[in-house]
Order: sequence, then structure tokens, then C-alpha cells
Amino acid sequence: MADLQNTIIDLQDVSVTFQSGGKSLQAVDRVNLQIQKGDIYGIIGYSGAGKSTLLRTINLLQRPTSGNVLIGGQRLDQLANPELRKARKKIGMIFQHFNLLNSRTVLGNVEYPLLSQRISKTDRRLKAKKLLDLVGLSEYVQAYPEQLSGGQKQRVAIARSLANDPNILVSDEATSALDPKTTDDILKLLKRLNESLGLTVVLITHEMQVIKSICQHVAVMDAGKIIERGDVASVFSNPKQALTQTFVDSSANVTEALAQIKADQSLQNLAANERLLFLKFHGQATKESLISDLTELYKLKANILFANIERIGSTSIGYLIIVLSGQSKHLADGINFLNQHGVNVKLLATAKRGEQKDVKTNIS
Repeated sequence: MADLQNTIIDLQDVSVTFQSGGKSLQAVDRVNLQIQKGDIYGIIGYSGAGKSTLLRTINLLQRPTSGNVLIGGQRLDQLANPELRKARKKIGMIFQHFNLLNSRTVLGNVEYPLLSQRISKTDRRLKAKKLLDLVGLSEYVQAYPEQLSGGQKQRVAIARSLANDPNILVSDEATSALDPKTTDDILKLLKRLNESLGLTVVLITHEMQVIKSICQHVAVMDAGKIIERGDVASVFSNPKQALTQTFVDSSANVTEALAQIKADQSLQNLAANERLLFLKFHGQATKESLISDLTELYKLKANILFANIERIGSTSIGYLIIVLSGQSKHLADGINFLNQHGVNVKLLATAKRGEQKDVKTNIS
């Protein structure tokens, strides 16, 4: 349950409907979302899920068709334009394609949001230089955007978003145009800003890798609705919805491994004493020698086809795909042993009366 006293973003029954060609499109459908101060909150979904539209309701760049938007307890949707402009200054925003002004230097881009403030030119430039130093670009003050790499452009955009000393930073697919190494660097920067400035960060993405890298909580969107939410470790270790499972499997390379295993003809004809299993470990189970214990206690053989382990926050999650072989009674006892030790076991394929079941590629 959300801590209402510590809630900085409160979207109450928010819906957004667009009209196109005489038809209504429900982009956001009665979403309730509470985000706590200092959180890094990720919203994930495929294209068309409504996540960008939902994100833009936070600063009212997209006004909801219905529902309430409260930021720090203030109803943004009830503010007149002057008050709304003032409130928006406390919500920094970074975009996928940077939105830099090519005619201005790096320093000029960061200064731009400060031009409307009653501060001297000297103070304005000093503040902009401090922000560029904060994002690691102090030597690029006089450069122009066209002279920068994609990662450097995004750092400038982040520095610009901090010019008005925001409490909230919203990121609209800010890393999707970047290569993996640069993406990792930008995410580390956002994490550092979250910790050093006390920023609340809300980011949207279609990549679970981004979510597990820095987010504390996650919401999964589909067809304008939030279908699952929670702390990242809990969602990763025990997804409830098929779409969430798809994101989790993909990020852990399980989807690719299953596809390769299904294509392996040698695994299409398992013997009667063989089972193709998918095992998911989490928490303490990842630290125990369960497979070794299994094979020794029940006289079984385990052929490991795929293995991966990830650290999500303070929780470790492990994945194994194995062919387990042995006497039928021992197989059943061995699988029960794994279940008793907190391992989630899914049967992917087995031989039955001489016929082989298809390998399932969607683990739920």
C-alpha cells in the first residue's frame, strides 16, 4: 500500500482518449498510480501500450480526458496557466531524441530554461557550468550539439532538465536511441542524480534490462492499463501476467535459449526416463548446491543446457534449463525436492507412450 504522506506523484483514475477519423482511441484507461519521493519508477510496455501518454500526464503536457493529477499534493489539472508553468518547472523532462537547439552551444542549451528567471547573466552561466560538470561535460561548454556523440547529447539534455532545480525527472525512452555501453552510462548517471539530489525519477521503456538496472519499482502497461506492478525484485522473481513473463524471460535470455532448444532435433525425442525442465531459483536457493544434492540423493543425471543468474536489487534470481534423467520414481522425488527448496519447476517436455510433447516456449 502506498505511503500517502510520502507520495509525490498521484495519478487518480486517469484516462486519455483521442479522437481520430470519427473514432475514439483509449490511450490510457483509468490508471491509478502513486510514486513515492526519491523512488526510481519504471513503466514498461510495448509500443502503443500508452506509457508515453501516461508519462506526459505527469506534467500535463498531455491533459487527461478524466481523472486527477496531483504532484506534491497539488492538483495540476486545476491550475491556471501561470501557476501550471511554475509547477512544471519542478518536473524536468528528457527525451529520446534530446531536443537540443542546434544553433546554441552546449552551455547555451543548458542556460536556455533559465532565461526567464530573474538572475544575472553571470549567475546563469555559473549555474549552467555547474550542471555540465555534474553530468561530466565541463570541457564541452563551447561545443555545438552536432559535434557531440549521442550519449553526450543526452547528458546535455539531462543537465538542461536540471536547470530549474526539479523535484521530479521524467524520462521518455531516453536511452532507446543509444548503444548498450552508452545506455549503461546514462542509467548510472540517473541513479547518481537520484541519490545525490534526492530526485524522484520516472522512466518509460520497452526494455526490461533498463528496468532491472536502476529501478526500484515497475509498472507493466498493456492497452492503456497497468496490468502488473510492484518492486522490481518481486516482479522479476514471480511475474503474474504473461506479458510480464515475456519481458522477464527476454531480459534473462531465456526466450532465445528456449527457441534454440526447441530447434535442437536431439531434444525432440526424449527417452522415457528423461525430463526437459526449466528451473527458476531466487533468494537463498541461488546460494545452495541444489543440483549437486539432487543428483547425489536421487541417483539422477542433470545435463545443463542453459544457465544464468542475475542480481536484482538485493535479490539473486537464477535460471536453468536441464535434461534430468533417471528412474521415474527418482525423477518425481527429485522434482519434489527442488519444489521443497523454493525452486520453481516447469516441465517443458517429456516422453509419453513413445510420443514426444512439443517444447513449450511460453513459460507461465
